[in-house]
Amino acid sequence: MPVVDASVWVALCHAGDRHHDRSSRWLEEVLLAGADLVSPTLLTVEVAAAIRRLTGDESLASSATETMVLTGVLRLEPLTERRASHAAEIARMAAVRGADAVYLQLAVERGDVLVTLDRQQLERGSRAARVERP
Repeated sequence: MPVVDASVWVALCHAGDRHHDRSSRWLEEVLLAGADLVSPTLLTVEVAAAIRRLTGDESLASSATETMVLTGVLRLEPLTERRASHAAEIARMAAVRGADAVYLQLAVERGDVLVTLDRQQLERGSRAARVERP
């Protein structure tokens, strides 16, 4: 069950994103294979903020987050105190942004891949977990 970060969901929800088609094809393949996806609860905040900033469209930001949750293929995991502590360790070790460390922590915990479009996450995140593009 891949851990998916906000960059992929933003590309999926924003048709004008240059990675929209790539991300859509990836999601289709994952779903056809019967896999579920997992992300930290932080995902909804990041996607809503990014879509609003990129498009200026508040209703698109709202529908993007609702769609993610309602699809039934995404499980959101809470950021507990223990997970936050481990994410802080990963942030120090891999020199990644705080939010990126939260996604990496979940991938490490689950022993699964983190799927991202974020260049820095792809470069530095591999110090902590297996990281790949959609």
